[in-house]
Amino acid sequence: MGMLKQGASLLVKQRDFSFLMGAQFLAQAGDGLVQGALAKLIVFGGQKGFDVEGARSPDELLRIVLYIFIPYTIISPFLGVVIDRWDRRRLLFVANGLRAVVIALIGLVGTTSVGDLALFLAFLLTLASTRVVLATKSAALPETVDRTALVEANALSQFGGAIFQLGGAGVAIVAATVLDAEPIVLAGALVYGAGAFFALGIRRAGEPRVKSTFMLEVARVARNILDGVQEVARTPKAAASITTYFWLRLLWSFSIVGIGFVSRDLLANDDLGVLLITGGAGAAGAALGFMMANRLSERVSTTAQLVLAASAIAGVAVAVLGALELPLTLGLLTFCLGFGFFLGKISLDTMVQEALGDNFRGRAFSLYDIAYNLAWVVAAAIMKLLWDGLGPVLISAMGVAFLIGVGAIGVWFRRAGLLGAPLTAESGGGSQL
Repeated sequence: MGMLKQGASLLVKQRDFSFLMGAQFLAQAGDGLVQGALAKLIVFGGQKGFDVEGARSPDELLRIVLYIFIPYTIISPFLGVVIDRWDRRRLLFVANGLRAVVIALIGLVGTTSVGDLALFLAFLLTLASTRVVLATKSAALPETVDRTALVEANALSQFGGAIFQLGGAGVAIVAATVLDAEPIVLAGALVYGAGAFFALGIRRAGEPRVKSTFMLEVARVARNILDGVQEVARTPKAAASITTYFWLRLLWSFSIVGIGFVSRDLLANDDLGVLLITGGAGAAGAALGFMMANRLSERVSTTAQLVLAASAIAGVAVAVLGALELPLTLGLLTFCLGFGFFLGKISLDTMVQEALGDNFRGRAFSLYDIAYNLAWVVAAAIMKLLWDGLGPVLISAMGVAFLIGVGAIGVWFRRAGLLGAPLTAESGGGSQL
């Protein structure tokens, strides 16, 4: 209960943090509603449906991943510069407000009237906007709370976001049994709109930005991207954290889709049952991680140690339970995976936030987005090549490979001095433009 009280205290006492969380949570709740309503309706380029975690075969997964992640990967570095150079409060407002308008128009016109291309583009807009919201939130969060509260703030952000998105998806699934898609889509648009107004309530989301014209900013984009990559590369704490996030995200993406494949076979394609196994059990694991995050962070001398421990928990669970085709073991696997991923992710976010100055965090978290997208592409490619021959055994094999990789990452952490000394800000971080 201590973590709940600390999280509630942050929401009550830190005004900017509470509004930042409102913008994030409502963005993800809107995603659950809108994507749950639209994902199955879209038919584009021969691919019917665009729910990544709900993919029903490796071929379907790879097509979905290529369609929805490659475009955003191309623009993500530019958006990182935008997050660092522009007013983050306004950026959060635009990211939520623009899609609220677009999605509302689709709901009013009708999903059958606008055509598959418009539905697909609107779906991409919701995905890209959420990545912008989450990257902007991560970059802005250290400016809204005391640095000593970063673990608690990141834990609340991760846990609350997962609960709101899962809740929105659950509402969409249940509502779709009695309603057409349009009312659900309109409800999602209203939630996005509410998230946009929460963004306007934030007073400080970063250092004051020097005002300049749009064309001057465009001219500086390429150099700013390079500056951001170089800053991360010369800051071991940031570089190691982003690399570890890719590896942890690959385990999650690969495992959760594999669990979904097995669950659909066991539960005869019962969407709600699959959601409970792949989402509900994972959320329960995340909840336990939320309750224990601060206590565990106090028991280790560096955050990097908690990252490795959390990663080991997730990897061992996947390696041991991945090949067992039973609803109970799959639920337990997703629970452990959620627990390990949650602890690892909030710890990695904290490490990046501590390592870099405010003027570089947006670009660092845009690299997070690239790692996120690349993890899905690699997971889908492996599934495409190997799933039909190995099936659930491949999930366990991924767990073993992940643990080997974690061992190598642990060596990197130690050589970079991230494991043996009390937690301090990285001396290479905090540069200013």
